[in-house]
Amino acid sequence: MLVEFSVENYRSFQEKQTLSMVAAEDETMLNSNTFPMPNTDNLRLVKSAVIYGSNASGKSNLLKAMQTLKNLVINSASRMQSGDKLPIEPFKLNSESPKQPTTFEVIFIHKGTRYEYGVSANQERIYEEWLIAYPNERQQNWFSRQSMPDNSELQIDELYQWSFGKGLKGEKKIISKFVRYNSLFLSHAAQNNHPQLTEIFKFFSDQINFLIHGYTDIGFPLSILNKDSSLKQKFAKLITEADIGISNIEIQIDPRLTSEELSKMNPFHLQFINQKADLQYMAEETLDTLEEFDVITIHKMNDSEEEIEFDITEESTGTQRLFEIAGYWLYVLQKGEILIIDELDTSLHPVLSKALVKMFNDPEINKNNAQLIFTTHDTSLLDAEIFRPDQIWLTEKDKSMTKLYSLLDFRPREDESLQKGYLLGRYGAIPFINGLSI
Repeated sequence: MLVEFSVENYRSFQEKQTLSMVAAEDETMLNSNTFPMPNTDNLRLVKSAVIYGSNASGKSNLLKAMQTLKNLVINSASRMQSGDKLPIEPFKLNSESPKQPTTFEVIFIHKGTRYEYGVSANQERIYEEWLIAYPNERQQNWFSRQSMPDNSELQIDELYQWSFGKGLKGEKKIISKFVRYNSLFLSHAAQNNHPQLTEIFKFFSDQINFLIHGYTDIGFPLSILNKDSSLKQKFAKLITEADIGISNIEIQIDPRLTSEELSKMNPFHLQFINQKADLQYMAEETLDTLEEFDVITIHKMNDSEEEIEFDITEESTGTQRLFEIAGYWLYVLQKGEILIIDELDTSLHPVLSKALVKMFNDPEINKNNAQLIFTTHDTSLLDAEIFRPDQIWLTEKDKSMTKLYSLLDFRPREDESLQKGYLLGRYGAIPFINGLSI
Protein backbone atom coordinates (compact mmCIF):
# COMPACT_ATOMS: atom_id res chain seq x y z
CA MET A 1 0.00 0.00 0.00
CA LEU A 2 1.17 3.48 -0.84
CA VAL A 3 1.75 6.11 1.85
CA GLU A 4 3.48 8.91 -0.07
CA PHE A 5 5.17 9.61 -3.38
CA SER A 6 7.44 12.61 -4.01
CA VAL A 7 9.09 13.89 -7.17
CA GLU A 8 11.54 16.71 -7.85
CA ASN A 9 13.04 18.03 -11.08
CA TYR A 10 11.03 15.82 -13.45
CA ARG A 11 9.19 17.10 -16.53
CA SER A 12 6.90 19.92 -15.26
CA PHE A 13 7.95 19.41 -11.62
CA GLN A 14 10.85 21.67 -10.65
CA GLU A 15 10.45 21.77 -6.88
CA LYS A 16 9.66 18.76 -4.72
CA GLN A 17 5.95 17.89 -4.72
CA THR A 18 4.31 15.13 -2.66
CA LEU A 19 1.15 13.09 -3.11
CA SER A 20 0.09 11.73 0.29
CA MET A 21 -2.40 8.94 0.94
CA VAL A 22 -2.40 9.65 4.70
CA ALA A 23 -5.90 10.47 5.89
CA ALA A 24 -6.56 13.62 7.89
CA GLU A 25 -7.73 13.21 11.47
CA ASP A 26 -11.32 14.39 11.09
CA GLU A 27 -14.21 12.24 12.27
CA THR A 28 -16.72 14.28 10.25
CA MET A 29 -15.28 12.95 6.98
CA LEU A 30 -16.13 9.64 5.29
CA ASN A 31 -14.37 7.17 7.56
CA SER A 32 -15.35 4.28 5.28
CA ASN A 33 -12.99 5.72 2.63
CA THR A 34 -10.00 5.00 4.88
CA PHE A 35 -8.31 2.06 6.55
CA PRO A 36 -5.83 1.82 9.45
CA MET A 37 -2.13 1.93 8.65
CA PRO A 38 -0.50 -1.29 9.91
CA ASN A 39 1.46 -1.11 13.18
CA THR A 40 0.13 2.33 14.11
CA ASP A 41 -2.58 3.29 16.56
CA ASN A 42 -3.98 6.47 15.03
CA LEU A 43 -2.85 6.86 11.39
CA ARG A 44 -5.11 5.87 8.51
CA LEU A 45 -4.68 5.77 4.73
CA VAL A 46 -7.23 6.70 2.08
CA LYS A 47 -8.40 4.08 -0.40
CA SER A 48 -8.44 6.40 -3.40
CA ALA A 49 -7.15 9.73 -4.64
CA VAL A 50 -8.29 11.82 -7.62
CA ILE A 51 -6.18 14.47 -9.33
CA TYR A 52 -7.74 17.48 -11.08
CA GLY A 53 -6.12 20.27 -13.04
CA SER A 54 -6.21 22.13 -16.32
CA ASN A 55 -4.62 20.74 -19.47
CA ALA A 56 -0.80 20.76 -19.30
CA SER A 57 -0.86 21.40 -15.54
CA GLY A 58 1.13 18.25 -14.74
CA LYS A 59 -1.47 15.64 -13.75
CA SER A 60 -0.19 13.00 -16.14
CA ASN A 61 3.43 13.89 -15.36
CA LEU A 62 2.88 12.85 -11.74
CA LEU A 63 1.72 9.40 -12.85
CA LYS A 64 4.58 9.19 -15.36
CA ALA A 65 7.02 9.93 -12.56
CA MET A 66 5.61 7.01 -10.56
CA GLN A 67 5.79 4.78 -13.60
CA THR A 68 9.37 5.86 -14.33
CA LEU A 69 10.48 4.84 -10.84
CA LYS A 70 8.79 1.47 -11.25
CA ASN A 71 10.46 0.91 -14.63
CA LEU A 72 13.87 1.85 -13.21
CA VAL A 73 13.49 -0.73 -10.46
CA ILE A 74 12.30 -3.46 -12.81
CA ASN A 75 14.53 -2.88 -15.83
CA SER A 76 17.78 -1.14 -14.85
CA ALA A 77 19.66 -4.34 -14.00
CA SER A 78 18.17 -6.76 -16.53
CA ARG A 79 17.29 -4.68 -19.60
CA MET A 80 19.93 -1.96 -19.64
CA GLN A 81 23.56 -2.08 -20.61
CA SER A 82 26.48 0.12 -19.74
CA GLY A 83 26.11 3.36 -21.69
CA ASP A 84 22.32 3.19 -22.01
CA LYS A 85 20.47 6.38 -21.10
CA LEU A 86 18.16 6.34 -18.09
CA PRO A 87 14.53 7.46 -18.75
CA ILE A 88 15.01 10.72 -16.84
CA GLU A 89 13.48 13.98 -18.08
CA PRO A 90 14.47 16.96 -15.93
CA PHE A 91 12.59 20.25 -15.73
CA LYS A 92 13.65 22.30 -18.77
CA LEU A 93 12.28 25.77 -18.08
CA ASN A 94 15.11 26.72 -15.73
CA SER A 95 18.74 27.01 -16.73
CA GLU A 96 20.02 25.14 -13.64
CA SER A 97 17.51 22.28 -13.45
CA PRO A 98 18.89 20.20 -16.39
CA LYS A 99 22.25 20.21 -14.57
CA GLN A 100 20.69 18.70 -11.44
CA PRO A 101 19.52 15.12 -10.86
CA THR A 102 15.87 14.07 -10.73
CA THR A 103 14.69 12.62 -7.42
CA PHE A 104 11.93 10.07 -6.73
CA GLU A 105 10.95 9.07 -3.19
CA VAL A 106 8.26 6.64 -2.12
CA ILE A 107 6.97 5.56 1.28
CA PHE A 108 5.03 2.31 1.22
CA ILE A 109 3.93 -0.62 3.34
CA HIS A 110 4.62 -4.16 2.21
CA LYS A 111 3.66 -7.22 4.22
CA GLY A 112 3.09 -5.13 7.32
CA THR A 113 6.39 -3.21 7.28
CA ARG A 114 6.86 0.42 6.27
CA TYR A 115 9.70 1.37 3.91
CA GLU A 116 11.18 4.54 2.43
CA TYR A 117 12.96 4.15 -0.90
CA GLY A 118 14.55 6.89 -2.96
CA VAL A 119 16.56 7.39 -6.15
CA SER A 120 18.38 10.46 -7.44
CA ALA A 121 19.59 10.26 -11.05
CA ASN A 122 20.11 11.94 -14.39
CA GLN A 123 20.17 10.31 -17.83
CA GLU A 124 23.77 9.19 -17.43
CA ARG A 125 24.01 7.85 -13.89
CA ILE A 126 22.49 7.13 -10.49
CA TYR A 127 23.67 9.70 -7.95
CA GLU A 128 21.98 8.35 -4.85
CA GLU A 129 19.89 5.37 -3.83
CA TRP A 130 18.65 4.53 -0.36
CA LEU A 131 16.26 2.24 1.51
CA ILE A 132 15.03 2.63 5.08
CA ALA A 133 12.90 -0.02 6.79
CA TYR A 134 10.71 0.30 9.89
CA PRO A 135 10.13 -3.21 11.26
CA ASN A 136 7.97 -2.81 14.37
CA GLU A 137 8.18 0.95 13.63
CA ARG A 138 11.89 1.03 14.50
CA GLN A 139 14.09 2.71 11.89
CA GLN A 140 16.73 0.59 10.16
CA ASN A 141 18.89 2.10 7.40
CA TRP A 142 19.23 -0.94 5.17
CA PHE A 143 21.47 0.53 2.49
CA SER A 144 22.56 3.72 0.77
CA ARG A 145 24.88 4.63 -2.07
CA GLN A 146 26.16 8.10 -2.78
CA SER A 147 28.06 9.16 -5.86
CA MET A 148 31.65 10.26 -5.32
CA PRO A 149 32.83 13.51 -6.94
CA ASP A 150 33.46 13.09 -10.67
CA ASN A 151 36.91 11.65 -11.18
CA SER A 152 37.97 9.95 -14.41
CA GLU A 153 40.60 7.92 -12.55
CA LEU A 154 38.05 6.12 -10.37
CA GLN A 155 37.12 2.55 -11.21
CA ILE A 156 33.46 1.54 -11.47
CA ASP A 157 33.47 -0.02 -7.98
CA GLU A 158 34.94 3.20 -6.57
CA LEU A 159 32.25 5.53 -7.98
CA TYR A 160 30.06 5.28 -4.87
CA GLN A 161 30.28 5.45 -1.14
CA TRP A 162 28.27 2.51 0.19
CA SER A 163 26.62 2.01 3.56
CA PHE A 164 24.88 -1.15 4.75
CA GLY A 165 22.91 -1.41 7.99
CA LYS A 166 22.75 -4.39 10.33
CA GLY A 167 19.10 -4.90 9.54
CA LEU A 168 19.93 -5.93 5.97
CA LYS A 169 21.04 -9.55 6.11
CA GLY A 170 22.66 -11.75 3.47
CA GLU A 171 25.18 -10.90 0.79
CA LYS A 172 25.51 -7.21 0.02
CA LYS A 173 29.02 -6.15 -0.86
CA ILE A 174 29.47 -8.74 -3.62
CA ILE A 175 26.18 -7.65 -5.21
CA SER A 176 27.31 -4.03 -5.09
CA LYS A 177 30.23 -4.99 -7.36
CA PHE A 178 27.73 -5.83 -10.13
CA VAL A 179 26.00 -2.45 -9.93
CA ARG A 180 26.65 -0.12 -12.88
CA TYR A 181 26.57 3.65 -12.74
CA ASN A 182 23.21 3.45 -14.60
CA SER A 183 21.57 0.63 -12.63
CA LEU A 184 19.98 0.24 -9.20
CA PHE A 185 21.34 -1.84 -6.35
CA LEU A 186 17.78 -2.93 -5.54
CA SER A 187 17.39 -4.34 -9.05
CA HIS A 188 20.66 -6.30 -8.91
CA ALA A 189 19.86 -7.61 -5.44
CA ALA A 190 16.55 -9.01 -6.73
CA GLN A 191 18.35 -10.59 -9.70
CA ASN A 192 20.64 -12.31 -7.23
CA ASN A 193 17.71 -13.53 -5.10
CA HIS A 194 18.51 -11.47 -2.03
CA PRO A 195 15.62 -12.54 0.26
CA GLN A 196 14.80 -9.17 1.83
CA LEU A 197 15.34 -6.97 -1.21
CA THR A 198 13.55 -9.33 -3.57
CA GLU A 199 10.42 -8.66 -1.51
CA ILE A 200 10.89 -4.90 -2.02
CA PHE A 201 11.37 -5.51 -5.75
CA LYS A 202 8.12 -7.48 -5.81
CA PHE A 203 6.24 -4.53 -4.35
CA PHE A 204 7.18 -2.48 -7.41
CA SER A 205 6.78 -5.27 -9.95
CA ASP A 206 3.60 -6.90 -8.64
CA GLN A 207 1.71 -4.44 -6.46
CA ILE A 208 1.66 -1.30 -8.63
CA ASN A 209 -0.50 -1.47 -11.77
CA PHE A 210 -0.61 1.27 -14.39
CA LEU A 211 -3.29 2.00 -16.97
CA ILE A 212 -1.87 4.84 -19.04
CA HIS A 213 -4.37 5.77 -21.75
CA GLY A 214 -3.31 4.63 -25.20
CA TYR A 215 -0.74 2.11 -24.00
CA THR A 216 -2.86 -0.62 -22.43
CA ASP A 217 -3.08 -4.20 -23.58
CA ILE A 218 -5.95 -6.39 -22.35
CA GLY A 219 -3.92 -9.60 -22.64
CA PHE A 220 -2.88 -9.78 -18.97
CA PRO A 221 -6.28 -9.19 -17.33
CA LEU A 222 -8.00 -11.55 -19.77
CA SER A 223 -5.43 -14.25 -19.04
CA ILE A 224 -6.21 -13.89 -15.34
CA LEU A 225 -9.94 -14.04 -16.04
CA ASN A 226 -9.37 -17.19 -18.04
CA LYS A 227 -7.62 -18.82 -15.06
CA ASP A 228 -9.91 -17.51 -12.30
CA SER A 229 -13.53 -18.52 -12.79
CA SER A 230 -14.82 -16.45 -9.85
CA LEU A 231 -13.11 -13.34 -11.18
CA LYS A 232 -14.55 -14.02 -14.63
CA GLN A 233 -18.04 -14.21 -13.13
CA LYS A 234 -17.54 -10.85 -11.40
CA PHE A 235 -16.21 -9.40 -14.66
CA ALA A 236 -19.26 -10.61 -16.60
CA LYS A 237 -21.58 -9.28 -13.88
CA LEU A 238 -19.89 -5.86 -13.97
CA ILE A 239 -20.15 -5.68 -17.76
CA THR A 240 -23.79 -6.77 -17.91
CA GLU A 241 -24.82 -4.40 -15.09
CA ALA A 242 -23.16 -1.47 -16.86
CA ASP A 243 -26.24 -1.17 -19.11
CA ILE A 244 -24.35 -1.39 -22.39
CA GLY A 245 -26.53 -4.09 -23.96
CA ILE A 246 -24.26 -7.07 -23.29
CA SER A 247 -25.82 -10.13 -21.67
CA ASN A 248 -22.66 -12.22 -21.37
CA ILE A 249 -19.03 -12.50 -22.47
CA GLU A 250 -16.83 -15.30 -23.71
CA ILE A 251 -13.06 -15.47 -23.81
CA GLN A 252 -11.82 -17.59 -26.68
CA ILE A 253 -8.25 -18.84 -26.78
CA ASP A 254 -6.45 -18.46 -30.10
CA PRO A 255 -3.81 -20.90 -31.35
CA ARG A 256 -0.60 -20.32 -29.50
CA LEU A 257 1.81 -17.79 -30.90
CA THR A 258 5.11 -18.61 -32.50
CA SER A 259 8.28 -16.88 -31.33
CA GLU A 260 8.19 -14.77 -34.52
CA GLU A 261 4.66 -13.57 -33.74
CA LEU A 262 5.66 -12.91 -30.15
CA SER A 263 8.49 -10.63 -31.29
CA LYS A 264 5.93 -8.39 -33.03
CA MET A 265 3.79 -7.90 -29.94
CA ASN A 266 3.18 -4.55 -28.29
CA PRO A 267 6.21 -3.84 -26.01
CA PHE A 268 3.85 -2.77 -23.22
CA HIS A 269 2.22 -6.19 -23.48
CA LEU A 270 5.63 -7.78 -23.01
CA GLN A 271 6.21 -5.51 -20.03
CA PHE A 272 3.09 -6.92 -18.36
CA ILE A 273 4.27 -10.44 -19.12
CA ASN A 274 7.56 -9.84 -17.37
CA GLN A 275 5.98 -8.10 -14.40
CA LYS A 276 3.32 -10.75 -13.83
CA ALA A 277 5.28 -13.89 -14.66
CA ASP A 278 4.75 -15.23 -11.13
CA LEU A 279 1.02 -15.35 -11.89
CA GLN A 280 1.76 -17.79 -14.73
CA TYR A 281 0.74 -15.36 -17.42
CA MET A 282 3.69 -16.88 -19.23
CA ALA A 283 3.38 -20.58 -19.91
CA GLU A 284 5.72 -22.61 -17.77
CA GLU A 285 7.90 -23.91 -20.59
CA THR A 286 8.84 -21.03 -22.92
CA LEU A 287 7.52 -17.81 -24.37
CA ASP A 288 6.57 -19.78 -27.48
CA THR A 289 3.54 -21.15 -25.63
CA LEU A 290 2.01 -17.79 -24.75
CA GLU A 291 -1.77 -17.73 -25.11
CA GLU A 292 -3.65 -14.87 -26.76
CA PHE A 293 -7.35 -14.26 -26.35
CA ASP A 294 -10.36 -13.09 -28.32
CA VAL A 295 -13.22 -11.38 -26.48
CA ILE A 296 -16.73 -12.21 -27.67
CA THR A 297 -19.73 -10.26 -26.41
CA ILE A 298 -23.20 -11.82 -26.32
CA HIS A 299 -26.29 -9.74 -27.21
CA LYS A 300 -29.96 -10.74 -27.24
CA MET A 301 -32.11 -10.14 -30.31
CA ASN A 302 -34.87 -7.57 -29.80
CA ASP A 303 -37.55 -9.77 -31.34
CA SER A 304 -36.68 -13.14 -29.81
CA GLU A 305 -34.68 -14.90 -27.09
CA GLU A 306 -32.01 -15.77 -29.62
CA GLU A 307 -28.47 -14.56 -28.87
CA ILE A 308 -25.86 -13.22 -31.28
CA GLU A 309 -22.10 -12.87 -30.94
CA PHE A 310 -20.04 -9.70 -31.49
CA ASP A 311 -16.30 -9.34 -31.52
CA ILE A 312 -15.08 -6.75 -29.01
CA THR A 313 -13.80 -4.62 -31.91
CA GLU A 314 -17.42 -4.18 -33.05
CA GLU A 315 -18.39 -2.57 -29.75
CA SER A 316 -18.40 1.16 -29.04
CA THR A 317 -15.29 3.01 -27.89
CA GLY A 318 -16.79 3.34 -24.40
CA THR A 319 -17.49 -0.40 -24.20
CA GLN A 320 -13.95 -1.20 -25.32
CA ARG A 321 -12.64 1.25 -22.72
CA LEU A 322 -14.63 -0.54 -20.03
CA PHE A 323 -13.19 -3.87 -21.16
CA GLU A 324 -9.73 -2.30 -21.08
CA ILE A 325 -9.98 -1.40 -17.41
CA ALA A 326 -12.54 -3.79 -15.87
CA GLY A 327 -10.20 -6.77 -15.58
CA TYR A 328 -7.55 -4.73 -13.82
CA TRP A 329 -10.20 -3.09 -11.66
CA LEU A 330 -11.52 -6.35 -10.29
CA TYR A 331 -8.11 -8.00 -10.07
CA VAL A 332 -6.59 -5.15 -8.04
CA LEU A 333 -9.62 -5.07 -5.72
CA GLN A 334 -9.35 -8.80 -5.16
CA LYS A 335 -5.59 -8.78 -4.52
CA GLY A 336 -5.41 -5.54 -2.51
CA GLU A 337 -2.95 -3.89 -4.90
CA ILE A 338 -2.54 -0.35 -6.27
CA LEU A 339 -4.15 0.83 -9.52
CA ILE A 340 -2.89 4.04 -11.14
CA ILE A 341 -4.92 5.23 -14.13
CA ASP A 342 -4.64 8.30 -16.34
CA GLU A 343 -7.82 9.96 -17.64
CA LEU A 344 -10.37 7.63 -16.10
CA ASP A 345 -13.20 9.55 -17.73
CA THR A 346 -12.02 8.89 -21.29
CA SER A 347 -15.01 7.44 -23.20
CA LEU A 348 -16.81 6.51 -19.97
CA HIS A 349 -20.15 7.96 -18.91
CA PRO A 350 -19.89 9.94 -15.62
CA VAL A 351 -22.40 7.62 -13.93
CA LEU A 352 -20.24 4.61 -14.81
CA SER A 353 -17.05 6.35 -13.65
CA LYS A 354 -18.74 7.18 -10.36
CA ALA A 355 -19.86 3.57 -9.86
CA LEU A 356 -16.34 2.27 -10.52
CA VAL A 357 -14.75 4.70 -8.05
CA LYS A 358 -17.30 3.81 -5.37
CA MET A 359 -16.14 0.19 -5.57
CA PHE A 360 -12.75 1.19 -4.14
CA ASN A 361 -14.31 3.27 -1.36
CA ASP A 362 -16.83 0.57 -0.41
CA PRO A 363 -15.47 -1.56 2.50
CA GLU A 364 -17.80 -4.41 1.52
CA ILE A 365 -16.18 -4.61 -1.93
CA ASN A 366 -12.65 -3.41 -1.17
CA LYS A 367 -11.96 -5.84 1.65
CA ASN A 368 -8.19 -6.01 1.05
CA ASN A 369 -7.47 -2.27 1.13
CA ALA A 370 -6.66 -1.83 -2.55
CA GLN A 371 -5.84 1.75 -3.56
CA LEU A 372 -6.86 3.77 -6.61
CA ILE A 373 -5.08 6.88 -7.93
CA PHE A 374 -6.39 8.53 -11.08
CA THR A 375 -6.59 11.76 -13.05
CA THR A 376 -9.78 13.11 -14.55
CA HIS A 377 -11.64 16.20 -15.79
CA ASP A 378 -15.02 14.76 -14.72
CA THR A 379 -16.23 17.28 -12.13
CA SER A 380 -19.31 15.20 -11.29
CA LEU A 381 -16.98 13.16 -9.06
CA LEU A 382 -16.35 16.25 -6.93
CA ASP A 383 -18.96 15.13 -4.46
CA ALA A 384 -18.65 15.04 -0.66
CA GLU A 385 -20.57 11.75 -0.70
CA ILE A 386 -17.83 10.16 -2.84
CA PHE A 387 -14.57 11.79 -1.71
CA ARG A 388 -13.14 13.33 1.40
CA PRO A 389 -11.23 16.60 0.85
CA ASP A 390 -7.94 14.79 1.59
CA GLN A 391 -8.64 12.45 -1.34
CA ILE A 392 -8.92 15.30 -3.86
CA TRP A 393 -5.67 16.69 -5.28
CA LEU A 394 -5.10 19.55 -7.70
CA THR A 395 -2.28 20.56 -10.05
CA GLU A 396 -1.61 24.10 -11.13
CA LYS A 397 1.21 25.84 -12.97
CA ASP A 398 3.13 28.51 -11.01
CA LYS A 399 6.05 30.14 -12.83
CA SER A 400 5.77 27.35 -15.44
CA MET A 401 6.23 24.59 -12.85
CA THR A 402 3.63 22.23 -11.40
CA LYS A 403 2.33 22.73 -7.90
CA LEU A 404 0.46 19.81 -6.31
CA TYR A 405 -1.87 20.46 -3.39
CA SER A 406 -4.85 18.96 -1.60
CA LEU A 407 -8.38 20.31 -1.42
CA LEU A 408 -8.00 19.87 2.34
CA ASP A 409 -5.86 23.05 2.29
CA PHE A 410 -9.06 25.03 1.62
CA ARG A 411 -11.05 23.45 4.46
CA PRO A 412 -14.35 23.36 2.49
CA ARG A 413 -17.55 23.47 4.55
CA GLU A 414 -19.55 20.27 4.97
CA ASP A 415 -22.43 21.69 2.92
CA GLU A 416 -20.21 23.27 0.26
CA SER A 417 -20.67 22.22 -3.38
CA LEU A 418 -17.20 21.03 -4.34
CA GLN A 419 -18.06 20.87 -8.03
CA LYS A 420 -19.39 24.43 -8.09
CA GLY A 421 -16.47 25.73 -6.05
CA TYR A 422 -13.95 24.11 -8.38
CA LEU A 423 -15.61 25.39 -11.56
CA LEU A 424 -15.76 28.90 -10.10
CA GLY A 425 -12.01 28.77 -9.53
CA ARG A 426 -12.26 28.82 -5.75
CA TYR A 427 -9.57 26.14 -5.44
CA GLY A 428 -7.49 27.04 -8.49
CA ALA A 429 -6.33 24.33 -10.91
CA ILE A 430 -8.61 25.44 -13.76
CA PRO A 431 -7.58 27.07 -17.07
CA PHE A 432 -7.75 30.85 -17.36
CA ILE A 433 -9.19 31.48 -20.81
CA ASN A 434 -9.10 35.03 -22.08
CA GLY A 435 -11.47 34.35 -24.97
CA LEU A 436 -10.97 31.96 -27.87
CA SER A 437 -10.81 33.70 -31.22
CA ILE A 438 -9.58 33.02 -34.71
